[in-house]
Amino acid sequence: MRIAVCDDEREELGKFENIIAEIHGNYQVDNFLSAGDLLRAVNGGIKYELIFLDIYLKDRNGIDLAKEIQAVSPDTSIVFTTVSTEHAVEAFSVRALHYLVKPLSLESVTEVFSRLGTKKELRHTLTLCIERNMTVLFQDEIISVIAHLHSTLINTVNNTLFSVWKPYKEIEELLDKNFLNIKKGVTVNMHYIRKMTAQKCFMKDGREFLLRREIAKELRDKYFSFVKNELEKV
Repeated sequence: MRIAVCDDEREELGKFENIIAEIHGNYQVDNFLSAGDLLRAVNGGIKYELIFLDIYLKDRNGIDLAKEIQAVSPDTSIVFTTVSTEHAVEAFSVRALHYLVKPLSLESVTEVFSRLGTKKELRHTLTLCIERNMTVLFQDEIISVIAHLHSTLINTVNNTLFSVWKPYKEIEELLDKNFLNIKKGVTVNMHYIRKMTAQKCFMKDGREFLLRREIAKELRDKYFSFVKNELEKV
């Protein structure tokens, strides 16, 4: 496994290196003292399975850096490290694997690898015939599923759009509990909702959907319950 650690304090990098070596001596760990150096490595094609990010970096906010990394490498798991819990809600917005409060301990970093293993084991998929080929999509990379004439449109990360000749209802039944049917023919992944108001659902990719009026309150309650549960995981 290749891991990156980004912290502008050499002492913290050293602590990480020692703890990770104690957990598993064969992991490759790349240390970065600045956000710019890490971003150049990721943009240069280096694939990290796990990245530890200090939120208070001198040259960039760690939350913003995580968003840039995920735009290039959506499969990379992000763990934030900081001296307080004040950014926990923001960490949820980029789907952080964990949020560690310094000082770090062997137990807290071990928990990160436990969560990473669970995430890999429980990653749900959707197998569909797309353009005569059987294609496996990870459900956590699906943003929305929308009925369109006699087909179904599936929007995924990296602005990828699939048109599938399979009824919307049949696909909707295969989706996991992270999806919410917000109106007739439109189901969205709650991880990609930016905010929800009394009448609308605003997605992180800029799209907006009107909520089904007669169950708008029920939809909001489901979404807010989802957000609460996700925050409790951090």
